[in-house]
Amino acid sequence: MLTINELRDRYREAWLVARRVPSGINLGHASYWPEFNPNRWEVYHSEDARIKPAPPSADAVDRMVECMRWLRWLSEEERELIWLRASGMSWRLIAEELKLNRKTPVTRWNKAMNRLNIQLLRNSSG
Repeated sequence: MLTINELRDRYREAWLVARRVPSGINLGHASYWPEFNPNRWEVYHSEDARIKPAPPSADAVDRMVECMRWLRWLSEEERELIWLRASGMSWRLIAEELKLNRKTPVTRWNKAMNRLNIQLLRNSSG
């Protein structure tokens, strides 16, 4: 099945995909100004322009959903810990965020990943 490193990579990918999925929220604001289409030089020189990331592929979204389903086997604290680590946050910052000793998050993360791995092995064997 998946190793701990492969699970780590899957959750990192899931976190990145979750950030790129469009929210689909329509705030309902209406504008009566005409649509403005800037030329390429105006876009190039704009200071506060932010490039939108491309939407994720359907396969990437499916893998993200699969990772989210796996989280149901864990406690709320373990879910939060896995998601914080998937975001790229350092262990030191995670410990501060969760108000834990510096080494505790690493131990709990490994335990949670092992629980996920065991559950995945159980489900794949029948």
